Amino acid sequence: MTSIRRLLWWLAFIVVCGALLVSGTDQLRQFASAHPNLPAHLLLAALLAIPTSIVTLAVGFALEALLVGWSRSSLRMLGGAPASVRLDALCMAIVLLPTRALTYVLSVGLLVIVDLRVLQPTNISLMRLIPVWGIQIGCWVLLQSFLSYWVHRLEHTLPALWALHKFHHSADRMSILTAVRQTQLVVGLEQIVLLFFLALLGAPTVAKPAAGSPLFAAVIAYFLYRNFVRVNQYLVHSNLTADYGWIGRWLLVSPRMHRLHHAACAQYHDKNFTFDLVIWDRLFGTYASCDSAAVAAIPLGLEDNPFNSAPGIRGVLRDYFVTPYVAFWQALRTGAAAWRPVRLGLAESADEAPRATAG
Repeated sequence: MTSIRRLLWWLAFIVVCGALLVSGTDQLRQFASAHPNLPAHLLLAALLAIPTSIVTLAVGFALEALLVGWSRSSLRMLGGAPASVRLDALCMAIVLLPTRALTYVLSVGLLVIVDLRVLQPTNISLMRLIPVWGIQIGCWVLLQSFLSYWVHRLEHTLPALWALHKFHHSADRMSILTAVRQTQLVVGLEQIVLLFFLALLGAPTVAKPAAGSPLFAAVIAYFLYRNFVRVNQYLVHSNLTADYGWIGRWLLVSPRMHRLHHAACAQYHDKNFTFDLVIWDRLFGTYASCDSAAVAAIPLGLEDNPFNSAPGIRGVLRDYFVTPYVAFWQALRTGAAAWRPVRLGLAESADEAPRATAG
């Protein structure tokens, strides 16, 4: 019976990953448009018409259900969703809306600046100094990951940014949808910082290695890495507690590592900031881990939680459209103190928290 379940799991894993690859492959799109008379054209066209964001979300739901079972899956949680999960669902609905206008309003215009690329420096590209495509991509991945780590860490250090970011940490139930539990104002701030500094490096200027060349392995590795990170952003916010073995301890962030970051005990909010490469938490002394039994019992969310106030639609709408902005405004009213680095919310005793091991 165990062998049959394992076989079914791998078949399902191949199917969902195949769907993700199909959705994100430009070559298949070109093939479909160039061969409209093929018998499989209609099916292929239907698959390619599904946005990558939808396919990625479906893959995350499917993998979680396969690994933790239906009873603990995020899909089942949506059935009798508590206030926290309903708030997650509203955040996902905003993300999937086909119009950008609402996000412009909710970000107080910051996403307009992002889309117009107003703050991107011009005529500056350090990428031209790097002659090899693989090295260019490696530098771009490392810089993006490094910036994301420090932006996230600042969101836990500066009171004004924490007033916004605590909305993400207010989830008292982890679900696939918690990955997008953030206000559009935070999205705008993060994207402006990332795009500005990434523009200094510039986009890759060397053509990709051709198929069959020795360097084509770098193209495959980058493609696999991007798709893994895309799905893993959902898995690390799911009900999984896997640590990915040595890969999760030294290379790529695992659900266990990020779940500890969401612990209600605030001292763990200052650990495990990375979203992809573990190297930054290791390098800057913010890595922490604990065993599987401890992480599964960790209470999630915030001790002082102004969100998840009511499961009804009125409470959910208030917690998304009003409460984060009020908290941000109140932080700004403190003046310079809003931007003075502090360690936030450490009133809880370490004795009340599950034992963790710092790296």
